[in-house]
Order: sequence, then structure tokens, then C-alpha cells
Amino acid sequence: MNRLLQQADPAAGLEIDSDRLRALVDERIGLEPIARPQRRRSIPRWAVAASGFALVVAVAVPALLNRVEQPPGPPIETISNLPGVESVIPLASGGVQTMAIYGDDVWVVTALQNLLQRVSKSSNEIEESFPIDGYVEGVIAGGGYLWLLSYDNGGEVLRFDPTEGAVDLSIPLGGLPDFARWHGGRLFASNDQGEYLEISTDGEVLSRAPGTVRGNGFDLLWVYDKVDGSIHSIAPDGSMGEFVIPGSTPEFGDLGQVRLVDEAGGYLWLIFGEAGESVGRFDLASGELQPLHVGRWLHSSTEHDGALWMTSYSDNLLFRVDPESGEVQTFALPGRPGGVESNEDELWVLLHQPGSLLRIDPSADLMEMGPEVAAIKSDTAAATPHTLVCTLGGVDDGTLQRAQVDRDFTGLGPTIVLEGPSWMTGGIWSVVQAQVEGRVVCASGYAGEGGTPQQRAADLESALETADIPGPYAVVAAGDGAHSARLFMHGRDDIAGAVFVEPMPLGFQTYYDRLLDDRFTHPGWLDLDASLSGSLDDLGDIPVVVIGHDPEAVFLSEQFVEAGGLKAAEDISDYWRGGLDFYQRLSTNSQLMVAPDTGLDGVLWFRPDLVVDAVLEVLGPPE
Repeated sequence: MNRLLQQADPAAGLEIDSDRLRALVDERIGLEPIARPQRRRSIPRWAVAASGFALVVAVAVPALLNRVEQPPGPPIETISNLPGVESVIPLASGGVQTMAIYGDDVWVVTALQNLLQRVSKSSNEIEESFPIDGYVEGVIAGGGYLWLLSYDNGGEVLRFDPTEGAVDLSIPLGGLPDFARWHGGRLFASNDQGEYLEISTDGEVLSRAPGTVRGNGFDLLWVYDKVDGSIHSIAPDGSMGEFVIPGSTPEFGDLGQVRLVDEAGGYLWLIFGEAGESVGRFDLASGELQPLHVGRWLHSSTEHDGALWMTSYSDNLLFRVDPESGEVQTFALPGRPGGVESNEDELWVLLHQPGSLLRIDPSADLMEMGPEVAAIKSDTAAATPHTLVCTLGGVDDGTLQRAQVDRDFTGLGPTIVLEGPSWMTGGIWSVVQAQVEGRVVCASGYAGEGGTPQQRAADLESALETADIPGPYAVVAAGDGAHSARLFMHGRDDIAGAVFVEPMPLGFQTYYDRLLDDRFTHPGWLDLDASLSGSLDDLGDIPVVVIGHDPEAVFLSEQFVEAGGLKAAEDISDYWRGGLDFYQRLSTNSQLMVAPDTGLDGVLWFRPDLVVDAVLEVLGPPE
């Protein structure tokens, strides 16, 4: 178990509470808790969504399959070399990260390690680390202290004195923490019981009231009322403000859950919807709420130089919104982002995986900051969750602009289409997209689990047609995305090559569950009926590369053998290897690669260079 948790949360030399983290993993994927001495926590929806890749990896495949040592995410040099990224500070681990800017430092909570880290803005290094006694997923600066939102003891606020380097006070919240902001010289903190507390600097609870804190703006605090859906303002003295935004509007209908409120460019901005998929621009003077489609699964926001910046943790994106025009510019981030904060001329973004803090130049030309995400999406705010996020990396500004505006793909060669596993979002491909130069690369994905292989293939074809992205295509598929990729390629004469990354063998879920007696829970893997598979075209002599995991790292590992038995381990490993051979035989011009020391799902995150090399292998250099 410790090896599993270290893989999901790598941090050398730190004590790991295996039972606590295992319970947390179980809860976040909805498993029934196993009897343990620790109290089972109830984690709010935003915390589940913000959990990041460290927990996704831990639960995306059976726990047994992930017991392999891994580096803590994509190579840091991959991120450091991206234009627009001024510096990268590796953190103690992956998983949930939250931050607050206080004076000359950025303070980061690494939740899975119960660790508070002080990052100096002048040195761009972690200067100090402080163990915290309690599971914390939030940090707010104010009144000369840092205030930590802890899930222990039924929910509490911990006051941390940065001059002493220690927690000196704890305040019961009356429920698990939800959201908090510093306002008017006091802390306003919500709990999961639908109330917020007003807390003085010395820790006294001054008042309690119904509602959920959702943000600051115009020197006011904004509180969401879950009963009628309205958002009302709180004045600096703690009294009710004069502004109330109704819970339903002609533009949006019922707003539903309001997740975040922020100020930028003279407007109030609302992020709402259970998945944070909708944005509204509210004019306090006119009372008008204007809808704006920015992205999906929006995580955090901040104002910088008059613009609104937001992160999307499903698509690994950073957005810049012009408040007046509503124009949205998009950066592709090399990892799964969490919070975004600004301070003077600085912009900071946290990556849950790899666990790192990015210092970004907010004045960097959009065309130069990693691969630009073009305005190519098959979805709208009211449509299906399927999206097609297309990038063009490693080329000059002019070529990129032509590709976006004139739709001119001349000289760029086949478009690379990325079809991921059903248990991961399209953002899993961001590091690969960042490394492919001179090519149009389109990541196909969903906000959550999406459809059958047949539906996924149809959605991909429809999205390419909607976005007017012509063939030929080079298809890169991972996991059970291999099934929908084969359906998509069937009958086409515009397939230039294919790369299969850990492709899921036919019937693997049934075989695996039967062999291990359903002892190990996993998300549902998509499968393709054997008869349907047999009716699909082979790939002739087009170039194909198959990338598989290291058998010694997963099925033939000591941990798997101990848990499942040697015979089962060997049989499952042979079954998986047989699947790799099957995909290799689809073409007479194919090869098989093995990712050393890498387990299931690990190739995309820990060895994206192998995927990029495979793409170049099947396509050759750009024309």
C-alpha cells in the first residue's frame, strides 16, 4: 500500500499515513469505506473536482495495477522550456495544491502531504516547509496570518503564524470547510452545513449566517444562498450589502450552483453550474447579467491588469478574458492546473500534476506560450460534453494565425488526432501537445466518462467535420480509446498512421474480473464486441507503433504476484501482451515499444516523449 501511495503522491522522506490516504481515495471514487480507526471524511464536490491527477492515477485503474514507482509527473524540463513560463518550482508531491500570496512569498499547501511550503518570489525556490497536523485543502492570507481550512475534527480553521512557523490556534467550523475569503479585516469561512462564520483576527467567532462564501469584488464579499439561488453582497463591516443578484435570469434560467465570484475590468464575474461550465458577466450599474462561454470545468480565477484569468482542470487550460469585448485567449498548460493567483506584475498557476508552481509572464505573446488552443470546439455551453481541442505547436506566430483564421493547413502534414482513455479527460494529452512541433494536434475528449466506443467514434468524426479540419489523420489512441479509434479509422482512406498507447485488449475487463474474482474495484473499461472487432478493416501497410508498459512494473511486479498469485499474474500479463501483439498485427508496417519502468497510464504522464517519438516515427518530419 505504501508503494501505491508513494506513486500517487511521490515525496521522498516524508511520513505517509496509508490508512488516511486510502480512505480518501476510496471516498473520492465512491467505494464503500472499509472499517478503519480513522473517521471517514466527506469531501465536498469542489474538492473532488480539484483533486488532480495524483488521485486520478490512483483510482483510474485498480489499485493493484498502480503499485509501481514513478517520477512525480512529466519531466520538469518539459515545462521549464515552454515560452512564457518564467520559472517552475517543484513541490513535495502531486495531488491537491492551494496557494496564497503573502508579502514576498507564495505559500502553498500540498494536501496529501499535510505540508505548507513557503516559496520565495525573489529566489523562485522553496525556502521553508512546515508539517501541518491535519488534512488541509485551503489557505487564505490576512491579518498577518495564514488561515488553513482543515477537514479534521469535524472541520476547523487553523491559524498559522508565519513569523513563528507554527499553527497557534484552531477554530471549529461546525462542519467541513467549503470556501473562505478575507474581508474587512476578518475571515469569512463557509462550512458544508450551508452557513458562513465571521471570525476575528484573534479567532473569535463574531457571527454565523446562512449562505456560502463565493468571492470578493468591489470591496464587497459575495455570498451564495442555496435556498433561493441568489447572490448577495456583504459590506466591509459585515452587514448585508445593497446588491442582490437573483437566482434565475432570462439569459440563464436557473443559475444553479454558483461556484465562484470575482471582479475584473469593472464587472463582477460568476462561474456557476455543478461542473463550473458557465460564466456570467454582471454589470452592477445596470443589473445586466450577460452569458459568456469560456470553457468547462473552470477551477479558479483571478484579476490581473484588468483582465480575468481562469483555469480549467479538465482540459489543462489557462484562459484570459477581455472584460469589455469578451474575447477569450487560451493557453495550453503542461499539466492539470489548480489555482491561479496574481500579484502586481506576477501571475502564478499551480499544477496538481506534476506537483509544481508555475510563474508565468502574463505579458507573453499568446502565440508563444506553449501550443495555442485554437477556437475549435464541437461543443457549446448547452451542447454535449464532447470537445475537440486543437493546437499548433512549435511554429511562428504568422503560421499559427493563418491556421486559425484562414484555416490554411498547407504544408503542415496530417492532423494528429488524440483519442484518450474513457476514464480520463482530454486534458491528459496536454504534455504531448506541447511537444509536437509544426503539426495540428487535436485532442478528443469529454468532461467526464463519455459513451460507448461507437458513440465516441461518431462524436470524433462529427467534431472534425464541425471544426472543418481535413484529413489525412494520424490517430493516437490510449487505453480503451483504441476501440473507438479503430471504429473511426474503419473504411477511411485518409489515415496516415496510428500510434496505440497501452491499448486495451478485447475482453480485458471480463477476463480480469473473472480471474481475480472481482476482488479489485476499477472504473468500467470500454470494450468492443469480438464480432464487431473482426469486421473492422486492418490498417494495411500504414506505419503503426504500439507502446506498452513494462510487465515487471505491473502484472509481474512483486506486489501484484503477492496479492493475486503468480499464476494469475502471469496469465493477465500474457493476456495484455497478447493484446499488444494484436494491435501490432493490424499493419504489416508496425513495431512494438516498451516504456521502461512504467505502469498503466504512466506513459502519457511520465514518458510523453515516447508518444511524440512514435508520432514522428509514423509521420516523419513536417513537410
